[in-house]
Parts: sequence; structure tokens; C-alpha cells
Amino acid sequence: MRSKLLVLLFITLFKGVLLSQNDSVVIPTDLNIPDAVYITYNDFRYNKGILKDQIVSSGNKDQLDFVGKALDKEVFSFTDGQKSGEVKSKIVWGFFQNKTLYINYKGSFYRVPVFGSVCYLVATVEVVGVGFYDPMFGYGSGRRQEVREFLINFYDGMITEFSMSGAELLLSRDKLIYAEYKELSKRKQREQIFRYLRKYNEAHPVYFLK
Repeated sequence: MRSKLLVLLFITLFKGVLLSQNDSVVIPTDLNIPDAVYITYNDFRYNKGILKDQIVSSGNKDQLDFVGKALDKEVFSFTDGQKSGEVKSKIVWGFFQNKTLYINYKGSFYRVPVFGSVCYLVATVEVVGVGFYDPMFGYGSGRRQEVREFLINFYDGMITEFSMSGAELLLSRDKLIYAEYKELSKRKQREQIFRYLRKYNEAHPVYFLK
């Protein structure tokens, strides 16, 4: 009876492995992925990008930054040989170019230097606050540009401003790595959080869905 249960368990696990392999494709760690534009996050997850040859542009497709320049235009145009389409560039989710992912944040595309289950990027944001006081006109709007850090959860595409608590929450999904990290002093944790995020990414490869 026990042997039958073990066989049944093995078959169940084996089917699960096959299903996982059949339903997804691992993303290479060197990001050797063709240059492509992803209109939506869902397009990215299923690797349904618009390839360089499908982009309609007067630019030189041999240039290394061709894809990025095509998205500098207000409207992004493409064709698959049978039908054509166009969308406003500011709504495009992101693109791959030269083995690097760029993601749209508030209408601008930013390079993602740390890619994996937990992604990291630096973006410029406009901050509105109370400006200096003018006796004639009152307080100014105080608009200014600031550089901020962000984290992206690969599995939902959500972009959140970096915080230690947010980074640790993502890191805690791996109990072993998180336990090792928590053994560090608070100062060491702040200094090494990105090393541990990279360590987490190495232990948890990401996949395109089929």
C-alpha cells in the first residue's frame, strides 16, 4: 500500500514538473533576448514582443539604440506583415535593447540594472512641495526633480518606491536567504540589501509564460 502511495506521489510530482516546463521558458541569465517592444506587462510575461524588424520607423535599424529612438516618437508604429498598428509611446510597458530591459515609469523609459524576480531601477520624478515664500505672491509651487529608487516584483509588474521594509518583504519569500540576511546588524543590512536581492535572484530564475 505504501509503495503504491509513493508511486502515486512520484507521478503527481513528475506531472507537475512537466506542466511547469511545458508552460514556461526560463529567461537566460545573460538576458540574451532579441530586441523587442512590449506594449503591456502581459505581453512581456508571455514574451510576445514586437521585434525590431516589425517596427515601422525611418530610423536605421542597425543602430544599437534603434528601439529606444523609435519610442522617442509620440506614436509607436509596427506591422507583422499582414496588419499594422500604432499606440502612443507613453503607454508602452517596456522594451529590451542590447540585452537590457527598460521599463516605462510615468511616461519615460528607465534602464533596469538589476533584473530578476526582484528588479531595481532608478528614475527621475517630479516632486511638488511648498516652495519659498514671496510677500507679493505667497508660497511657490516648489516643483523639483528628484532621483528615486524603485523595486519591481517580476510576477506582477508592480513598481514601488524602494524602502528597506519593502525590499525585506520581497526577500522574505526565501526563508534561508532571509534568515542569513537577518543575522546581520542593522547597518550591515542597509549596506548589503542589494547583494542579497541579487543572491535571491540567482536562487530564483524567472520565466516567460507560454
